[in-house]
Amino acid sequence: MIDLYQFPRLLNTKITFILVGLVMVAITGCVDSRPRYTVAVPTPTIIAVPLQPIPKSTVLPDATPTPQPSVTPVPQTPTPRPIPTITPTPTAVPIPTPTPTIAPTIEPDDVIESDSNSGTFNLSLDFEGIGNESVVRSDRVLLHGVTSPDAIVSVNGVILEVQPDGTFELTLPLDPGPNIVDIVASDLEGNSINSSLAIISIPEDSG
Repeated sequence: MIDLYQFPRLLNTKITFILVGLVMVAITGCVDSRPRYTVAVPTPTIIAVPLQPIPKSTVLPDATPTPQPSVTPVPQTPTPRPIPTITPTPTAVPIPTPTPTIAPTIEPDDVIESDSNSGTFNLSLDFEGIGNESVVRSDRVLLHGVTSPDAIVSVNGVILEVQPDGTFELTLPLDPGPNIVDIVASDLEGNSINSSLAIISIPEDSG
């Protein structure tokens, strides 16, 4: 027995099935009536690409290995300290005094007699063979004379040593031009005698 309350629901369900069936029939008919098309799927073309050979290295190994230079450390040479140079102190060199050429000694003929009271006091002189007012080319002259052994002789105020035989000598410096030489001889008794000579000196390098 059909429930009146469920009848509309059942009716709707049937109508729904009927509509679904009609729709399915319609779709099926449409599909069958249309011509079918075949879709051509392209076949993939396979291209064979030849493999390129990998080039081999042409570097030939060295038959003998090249020795590497070895580094030898060079020791550092210390710089020597500078040695101070000692400047030698100049030594004074004495200048030799030129010695004039000594002429042969000539004994004079004249003997100067003493004017003393004894009369036994005498003085003889020798200026290298030159006399009063002689001209010499030198800056010095050798004074040579003979007197009594106990006499005291001075030349221009300079006391000379008299030898036991009574001889005396002195190298006398001369100034250019005239030179006056005073010779005085005396003894312990007060006797004396003097003599003066003029000598003219000319420089050696003069014309």
